[in-house]
Amino acid sequence: MPLDITTRIPVVDGENITRREFEEQFLKPQKPVILRGLWKRYPAYTKWNYAFFKQAMGDVEVGLFSTKQADPGKTLTTPTTKMKFSDYLALIEKEPTDLRLFLFPVFKHKPELLHDFGYPDICSGYIKLPFMFFGPKGSITRMHQDIDMSNVFLTQFEGKKRVVLFAPDQSDLLYKLPFNVHSTVDIDHPDYEQYPGLNYVVGMEGILEYGDTLFMPSGYWHHIEYVEGGFGLSVRTVAPTWSQKLRGAYYLTVQKTIDQTMRRILGDKWFKWKKHVAENRANRAIELIEREQDHNQHHTPALY
Repeated sequence: MPLDITTRIPVVDGENITRREFEEQFLKPQKPVILRGLWKRYPAYTKWNYAFFKQAMGDVEVGLFSTKQADPGKTLTTPTTKMKFSDYLALIEKEPTDLRLFLFPVFKHKPELLHDFGYPDICSGYIKLPFMFFGPKGSITRMHQDIDMSNVFLTQFEGKKRVVLFAPDQSDLLYKLPFNVHSTVDIDHPDYEQYPGLNYVVGMEGILEYGDTLFMPSGYWHHIEYVEGGFGLSVRTVAPTWSQKLRGAYYLTVQKTIDQTMRRILGDKWFKWKKHVAENRANRAIELIEREQDHNQHHTPALY
């Protein structure tokens, strides 16, 4: 069966949604939503564009990451190349490239930009360490979970992004690598023979346009494609439960350290072992689903 991402991420009026409505409909049940116009109250909404950033901090040298050269077994940590920020913005504005700039601490270079926005009062618990993400048309952010397990608010300022989301309970069917928050599956070109679990996952899809804010709950898997060259900013809130907070802390410390250490010791053998474990977990999840389907089929009452 084809990959099931037919469900659309709901879109609501972000300008007028109340805190109570947001908490009850999306935050507490941990359901994704696109909040249209949530940031209209802030100067950044109309101020932040290519021209503004070229002028404000164009001389800053930035480290860029190649999506083509990314190793699926590793977290991207070392830049592929570097260039002036203004040159990179001109590149993604007009030309195709595989270079992305992510988790960029714009405010470290230009602290006064913090005055251009605030933290929407539809919830509390913000982690006040905002980051920006820049990419060209066609670039892909591979399938992963955020390692700290926080809730994420991702606001788009230039260009469009296609977002595909899967709930945390789909992790085994998505072949989550142990000691990691990544998957090796390709959602755009699903290989059902290598990854039969993709026949059973259920996700959702949406398009982020100028001024849209995606609320992505804790632990959600996400695959992001830059439909157009552009950029956005993410702010986070702490995970909603203590178990998720502890899981995020474990991922950031113990799990990350184990993964890095074993990769240095075993190299490619470590990655192959992780893939083997992921495949076994997916096969068990498939077996449970098929067993339940068979049970339901044989216990459905006949209608006369």
